Amino acid sequence: MAKNEKPTSKDFDEKRGQEAKEAKKKLKEAEKAKSPGTKKAKADKADKKKSKKAKRFWKDFRGESKKIVWPDFKTVMKNTGIVLVTVVVIGAMVWILDFILSGSVRRLKNLAQGARTEQTTVDFGDYAEPETTLVLDAEATEEAETAAGDETEPVTEPETEPVTEPVTEPAE
Repeated sequence: MAKNEKPTSKDFDEKRGQEAKEAKKKLKEAEKAKSPGTKKAKADKADKKKSKKAKRFWKDFRGESKKIVWPDFKTVMKNTGIVLVTVVVIGAMVWILDFILSGSVRRLKNLAQGARTEQTTVDFGDYAEPETTLVLDAEATEEAETAAGDETEPVTEPETEPVTEPVTEPAE
């Protein structure tokens, strides 16, 4: 404002608004200084709350753990036996199912290739799979013979040299 100009009501309102803001700031600073709400005091309050919560938790935990009814040795052994028998039975069922399904898949694979299998030996000694022999169907055998025709060479046994025994001289 210039010296010759008269103040308007707008100027007074602005001045009052600024004074009010400054007064509020000073009041807040004074309250902060007087109140125990400093950072350290707030941290102490938070720590006290945490320690109260921890104490309450452990007190409740101890009370709940006293309510637990532990089984006696006989009951534990009985339940353990039931679990072990169940595991063995389910394991055997899975093994049998696996054996059946793997054999079925093997047979289906051979049928898809035009052959059938004949099971000759079942040996469970070393958990070995049963020996299977591929036997071509009659049609497949005839097709193989006609396709081969005269082109095949006769099978002959390889020639071996006769085994000679070393000659030893009689002892005198």
